[in-house]
Amino acid sequence: MHSMKICLVGHFSAPDEARKVIAHHLFRITSQDHDVEVFDLTRWSSVDAWRRMKLFDPDIVHYIPGASPLSFLFTRALQAYAGKEAKTVMFSALNPFQSPSYGPYYAFSCASKRVVPLIKTDLVVVQSDQAERTYRALGCNVKYSVYSGVDLEKFRPVSSSDKEKLRLEYGVDPEKFVTLHVGSVRKWRNVDHLIEIQKEAGAQVVLVGRSTTKNENDVEQALRKAGVMVTDGYNPRIAEFYGLADCYVFPTTTPIGSIDVPLSVLEAMACNLPVVTTRFGGLPRMFREENGFFYSDTAHFPQHIRALKEGDIKIETRLLVLPYSWDNIANNLYAMYHELLDA
Repeated sequence: MHSMKICLVGHFSAPDEARKVIAHHLFRITSQDHDVEVFDLTRWSSVDAWRRMKLFDPDIVHYIPGASPLSFLFTRALQAYAGKEAKTVMFSALNPFQSPSYGPYYAFSCASKRVVPLIKTDLVVVQSDQAERTYRALGCNVKYSVYSGVDLEKFRPVSSSDKEKLRLEYGVDPEKFVTLHVGSVRKWRNVDHLIEIQKEAGAQVVLVGRSTTKNENDVEQALRKAGVMVTDGYNPRIAEFYGLADCYVFPTTTPIGSIDVPLSVLEAMACNLPVVTTRFGGLPRMFREENGFFYSDTAHFPQHIRALKEGDIKIETRLLVLPYSWDNIANNLYAMYHELLDA
């Protein structure tokens, strides 16, 4: 494939949440084979940032954080300012057309939904059936392709001795069956269901919070009171928490609770942990129940944890996630770019 000039639009500060992680890895991979310019959205009002983008003269303008009326409009403005027929690509990370009751962002997106057909990008890449239906109904050119990836070198299984060392380092009982969740300490993440696992499954639950979202004090206090270990703040050594765990749970059901394919689920699988998850977003389209990967309603999470704790279940979740390395994600993306440019 010939080299392309790609402008990646997103947030490129410390990768402490999913869309920043995606942006960092896409820049790392694409810049190895192509000419890549970054437009950091924290500098959207900078004259210099716009001038650099125009001088770069991109073939592709790719907006990473998510597809909404505002992001469509911003991407089209970048396209127009580029001064040539640059093709525009949009990731649908979070579907913004949810209930207005979720907050001003969703209320505004729903109210301005009708303008999307007038400002749509050349391609919208989706990861779930709901997102695909939503953007097709808005007249967008839609393609299903997983763009949530995983670093298979950083996230990998650890030995029993290393697991014990990590538990001692982080103050986790080496004798306990440890259940992990990584994500925001907020009600819409459904983390209150971790309390039932702590109480009923005879497990030690560890919750690694996110520094980018403010913890809800009542939720955090209830978790700690129940015995859940809660950490907060960005930790570049996040792989160590997967290393000390025996299984991973993803209890989220609310659509705004995560991007359509949660990176934490893929990271846990790369570490060959058994995973118990709701049928969230795009996961059912990617994985079926097998080899230690289970779907469940949250009421039955403790039952699954007990079965994992007491049973002899074959775990091969790492094999299931191998197709979603960042290299594979990038190669699929290149194919979509070239298809747009050759059209």
